Amino acid sequence: MLEQILYNEIPVRHIEKSAAWFQEVLGLKLAWHMPEEALAQLNLPSGQMLFLVETADDTQANFTKNGETHNVIGFQTRDIEKLYAHLKEHNVTVESIVDDGVGNKFLNFFDPDGNKFNVQCDA
Repeated sequence: MLEQILYNEIPVRHIEKSAAWFQEVLGLKLAWHMPEEALAQLNLPSGQMLFLVETADDTQANFTKNGETHNVIGFQTRDIEKLYAHLKEHNVTVESIVDDGVGNKFLNFFDPDGNKFNVQCDA
């Protein structure tokens, strides 16, 4: 049966600019880029893959519930304060860190195409 999530696809407007942003700002590694297909694969250190898919459609990898935007991809970090500062230094739209009261912290940020991502730091 299923074992893990292997990859997620993220819609972007400009594949080259987006691939550079995910590398420079988030530290992902470019595995390959197919300009003729407008696709790129980026890898996290843990092995999970993100596929950037260029589209002219007005779409993001988000959904709404009761008017609130929800992310479909969540990341994990060991140092959320350092990540928050790093994102701010790179002019990323990032929401304040939220503490759930039992030691876990979360933040949300957006890529240049409006895709919303969540990051969790466990206690």
